[in-house]
Amino acid sequence: MSKPIKADKSILHELASHVQTAKNSTLGNIRENSLKELNSTRFPTPKDEDWRFLDLKPITRSEFHPVSEAGIKPVADAEQYFIPESENSRLVFVNGQYSESYSSVKGLSDKVIVGNLAEHIDHPAAGKFLNKLAVYENDPFTLFNGAFFEDGGFIYLPKNSRVKDPIQILNLYTDSEKPFFTVPRLLVVAEEGANATIIEDHIGTGDNKYMTVPVSEFKVHSKAHVHHVRTQRDSLKAIHVSRPATYIEKNGEYHSYTITLGGHLTRNEPMVVQEDEEVDFTLDGLVLIDGDQIADTHSILDHRFSHGESHQLHKVVVKGNAHSIFNGKIFVRRDAQKIDSFQENRNLLLSTNGLVNTKPQLEIFADDVLCSHGATIGQLDPEHVFYLQSRGMTEQKAKEVLTYAFALETIENIKVESVHQLLIDEVKRYTTTELTKEVVA
Repeated sequence: MSKPIKADKSILHELASHVQTAKNSTLGNIRENSLKELNSTRFPTPKDEDWRFLDLKPITRSEFHPVSEAGIKPVADAEQYFIPESENSRLVFVNGQYSESYSSVKGLSDKVIVGNLAEHIDHPAAGKFLNKLAVYENDPFTLFNGAFFEDGGFIYLPKNSRVKDPIQILNLYTDSEKPFFTVPRLLVVAEEGANATIIEDHIGTGDNKYMTVPVSEFKVHSKAHVHHVRTQRDSLKAIHVSRPATYIEKNGEYHSYTITLGGHLTRNEPMVVQEDEEVDFTLDGLVLIDGDQIADTHSILDHRFSHGESHQLHKVVVKGNAHSIFNGKIFVRRDAQKIDSFQENRNLLLSTNGLVNTKPQLEIFADDVLCSHGATIGQLDPEHVFYLQSRGMTEQKAKEVLTYAFALETIENIKVESVHQLLIDEVKRYTTTELTKEVVA
């Protein structure tokens, strides 16, 4: 039996005894190259600028086992997490392993591919883009995923294909006797003129501790439209470190909505890169945290060509001792003229013990652009609470309504009815828990 992986700096050296590479294969080469780079990449510390606000102790002082050695318990009632609109367009992964019995892709066109990566590893699109898009500088977590991943989701949308029903990628993490780690993977290639909605779910079915390090790669070709909804409802003891990377070609559109509800420590680093003129992308997020949760979002919107539009609205509600971190970077490269980019981070503090660190950031090297950013941190306005009380609401109900209204803006753009309603219910559940009177003190 191999030794458990300790998730501190020594992880870079201990991985060598756990990774099993398969030489002379696409997957084997990715794992071998990732391992080699990982061994020469140090683990981040609070002395690094991009990590200075994040407490890494939940990782560095923990121990994680391979899934095969963690005493995994079977998933119970997986069907409750299925969305009805994806009855015949659903991939399910349990603790990182593809589940054929829970998956269903019967309703898709023969030309559209929705399946597991291991089966489609030799597809030309996989060979061209797999492990080529999620390129994060000096990042051990992406390499960690590459060194260990054995399977994942693969979505190929051929030219001018239109998938009517949303495609659900459901990642379930089950209860276990010991903390485990897993490395989900997703590759989406949308050829010219393709159109699809993708729902990527990460759900903990127990209350156990685990670490998941998902990497998602999206290639959006010319005139393709991709809507990507990402929900994170991990166990409140879990660690979730994600790397979603997207590259968009001329006249392409990519609209992403990330909802963060679970996890003890979450670090999300979405990156969107403009690869040609006339692109449009959205990178919105909603974070609802309580107790001792930590949610960290570091995003990159990279405009490399002229005539591009981007929009980012990141909203956060903090209760208890929770800690939110946001660092949004907008890059406008030299000669990338006629860029219209907007970024805003709005934070609502519902307790005096909550903590918010925010740093919107612009780096502009072109002169004919329209770019703006901003950040706000505040509490509920006592006058607004009083006004609603004067209309017959209790103080508690008034706070619930105001918090609900604040959080709702992000999910209003999610057009899949069942997902939209589920998230509304989650917001209601969050807001109807007792809110401290310190909010209006």
